[in-house]
Amino acid sequence: MELLRTAVDRSLALEALVDAAWDESEVPPDPTADAVARLCILSLDHGRSLRVLLLQVPPSAIALLRPQFEALVRAIWAKHAARDSDLTRLLSPLTLESQQAAKRLPGVADMLAAIQASGPMGAAALLGRARTRLWDGLNSYIHGGIHPIHRGWSGYPEQLLTDLLKNSNAFTILTLIVLSEITGETGVLELMAAIHEEFCDVLPELEPFSA
Repeated sequence: MELLRTAVDRSLALEALVDAAWDESEVPPDPTADAVARLCILSLDHGRSLRVLLLQVPPSAIALLRPQFEALVRAIWAKHAARDSDLTRLLSPLTLESQQAAKRLPGVADMLAAIQASGPMGAAALLGRARTRLWDGLNSYIHGGIHPIHRGWSGYPEQLLTDLLKNSNAFTILTLIVLSEITGETGVLELMAAIHEEFCDVLPELEPFSA
């Protein structure tokens, strides 16, 4: 697993650059930007945990790719397609009532449809393809299905874990697009391009989308 260990180390270096961009950016004080930023940070946190767990607890690491993806999708939806009432449900103080109200928020398929209608050009198609490729396998890990049961017995191929890591890294740097949208900082997109060039060995082919 030496190649995977190297890929994890490289991914942690990539993660540090993305984290620094978020830490150094000023998010405007409005509900949309607030909700989007919180969701992006949640997505980054899931990706961070995935990298920590990948070498030691692969099934838990793999399962985290789904909430990382979903938080990113919800961030893009919140920026481009959410109604004021949706944002209110997301940002309300946590109570039993707000918990029930949040159940009325759309699921991934509905959010992707809304992003297709009013989001950045190409975003829904890119995210939809990722969902199509990953969903069945990730569902199996979330729900204790055949994938983790089989891999727990036969082992985890290094290529499988490396590909998973690359997908997680891609979701991590895609948050930079969302950051540029809520802050207006064009340097963020330049950083994304530089990261993609420097860390192409731990990233899949990315198809850019733009507002």
